[in-house]
Amino acid sequence: MFCTDQRFMKVAGPFINHREFQKMKKIPHHNDSVYDHVLNVAYQAYRVSYKKGWDWESTIRGALLHDFYLYQFNKKPRWSLLIDAYNHMVNHPLKAYENASKHFHLNPIEKDIIISHMFPVRVPKYKESWIVSLMDKSLAIIEYSQKFKKVVLGYEEKEESYQKAQ
Repeated sequence: MFCTDQRFMKVAGPFINHREFQKMKKIPHHNDSVYDHVLNVAYQAYRVSYKKGWDWESTIRGALLHDFYLYQFNKKPRWSLLIDAYNHMVNHPLKAYENASKHFHLNPIEKDIIISHMFPVRVPKYKESWIVSLMDKSLAIIEYSQKFKKVVLGYEEKEESYQKAQ
């Protein structure tokens, strides 16, 4: 989908090919990896920004880096999971910004996209930040529902094969 969009790839290519950015391929997120998630968010937000005549290049760059935190969040059930989840929700945009600013030059829109994508924790200042936050949430819902279907269908397939064996 986005690989054939030359305008998108011209901006996204240097990020996609960056050694640190590639690390996101190994970090699970929602239904796939952080890498896949940020590419999807960036492409969908870019499509809206371009159509509206907004700063679509900053939209792409900020969206690609919005989850550039480079650690795996431990979601295993334990007594501190809710506290850890809250801390991750509040702190991962700051860690993503810290990592992004080490490896890339960021303009004010890109910084705001990264810092404020977890609205309502922080309120976005720019329309480009709003669209990335909205796409992030929309795609997260889709990705989690796909994961739920895999889990449910996987269970159903096991149940059907068990019944056929009897």
